[in-house]
Amino acid sequence: MFPIDKTNRVKLQPNFAKNLGILFYILFIMAWGTLSAESEKTQNPMRMEDILRMSWENQVKTQTLKLQLKTSNYDWEKTNGNYAWNLEAKGLAKNTTNFDLPQYIIQGTRVTDNTVQAGINKKFSTGTSLGVSIIDNRYETNAGKTGNSTISGFSGFAQPSYHFATVGINISQDLLKNFFGYQDRLKLATARRSSSIQRLNTLDSLSKSLVNSLIEFWNLSLAEENLETNTSLLKNAKLIRDIYTKKANYGFDTTGDIHQWNSIVLSATSAVKNSELERNKIKRELLTSLGKEPEDNFSFIPILNEEELIVTDNYETELKEAFEKRYDVRASLLLLRNSEDNLKSADNGLLPNFTIGGTYNFKNYDQQFPQDFYGILSGRFNQNTAEFKIDYPLGNEAAEAEYKKAESNKQQSQIEWIEIQNSVRSDLLSKRENIKVSFELYLESKKNKTESKLFYDKALSAFKNGKGTSVVLKNAMDAYVRSQSNHSQSLISYNIAIIQYEISKGTFFEKYAINPEQIAILNNEDNQ
Repeated sequence: MFPIDKTNRVKLQPNFAKNLGILFYILFIMAWGTLSAESEKTQNPMRMEDILRMSWENQVKTQTLKLQLKTSNYDWEKTNGNYAWNLEAKGLAKNTTNFDLPQYIIQGTRVTDNTVQAGINKKFSTGTSLGVSIIDNRYETNAGKTGNSTISGFSGFAQPSYHFATVGINISQDLLKNFFGYQDRLKLATARRSSSIQRLNTLDSLSKSLVNSLIEFWNLSLAEENLETNTSLLKNAKLIRDIYTKKANYGFDTTGDIHQWNSIVLSATSAVKNSELERNKIKRELLTSLGKEPEDNFSFIPILNEEELIVTDNYETELKEAFEKRYDVRASLLLLRNSEDNLKSADNGLLPNFTIGGTYNFKNYDQQFPQDFYGILSGRFNQNTAEFKIDYPLGNEAAEAEYKKAESNKQQSQIEWIEIQNSVRSDLLSKRENIKVSFELYLESKKNKTESKLFYDKALSAFKNGKGTSVVLKNAMDAYVRSQSNHSQSLISYNIAIIQYEISKGTFFEKYAINPEQIAILNNEDNQ
């Protein structure tokens, strides 16, 4: 290097510094212009309704819950199936060869006794059992046909093969315990409510699953926003660092600010890597929950509600609506009524079993089938029976244990019913308050974004005019970028508050035109 005259150096320094400042300014504007000119990625705009529909049609957990809805009638169908008509048929072929001894002379030593029977029976929920049976019995014996029978004077016992027909009616009725089907009707009502409870619980899980899916979508949007924010902060830090690097190269960084900005760039780089890692994790989990490959490309822009949702002053009306429509409230009420019926059934179970019944059999016979059934209902030949049966265990500890358990369950259900009513009141009040506060926070973040933009514009203008410092500009840029992120976060929080408010009222599916109850239609007698 050639030696530089100090005198000349003093004379050239002001012009050199001025030119260097202009150079730094040009570099900054070029870098900032490059940063601002970056094109945004193409993304699909999706409204809240679009996201809910996608989750309704694709989310794995939602599909599982929809399948559970289709089988929610299991308890009712199983119990009600006990009262279906039952067809039965059976046959018996019996051939007997007896010893050739005197005691078998009248009966015969070779006997054929074949029976074919068909019938239908049903148990009614009135505690009544009814059965109708048709029986054909073919009987043939060699009595009076053998040589010994003729010699002994028993030839008069000889007879041809006969068909004996029977049409029987059997009926029985429960008294005392299960008096005229008292317990049966309680069990049917309990089974109906149990199926309704399962359906309501599944619907409640469905609504929560859809909301969680909606939040997962928005979390992905926030993760994208966070990544963009950290990327912008990193670019801002690099921009300022590069300016100080050039200043240091020319010997103008006397305070060592370059080291501070190197540290800031490293911290910002770590933040970008972590936010990118978090974004990818949330994205893969969301794709997996939608039944898609975690490597699929997927991006979207949420279209969120920015209008204020006016919460009415009529809290009592909304509370009444919540009690009528919320799935958890309806399920809790059905549980309470089931516990009341179970206690009634257990109380009736302390009584003895007492059953009365009887049969009436029409009979006829002929040598041919089906001629043996001709005229059978005339009542020429018949057989009638009547009977009663009573039983009661001594020291009926099982029934007493059932009663104590049912009594305890009823008290527990009453406590839970009071608790869920209070819980609904608290939840509705909180969600109404949350709507107002979250919207206020959204408006504040919107205002903060505007103020941060003004601060940044002024800092940028001052820096261009040589009156501002890079630190002030960097802080202004960071504040503006963060205000954009906070604005997005507060808007999503406000939309989540809207969803939670609808769920607290029990109007979530109704508001977004989703009717999952069409999947499994049960009796509308849920509360009976």
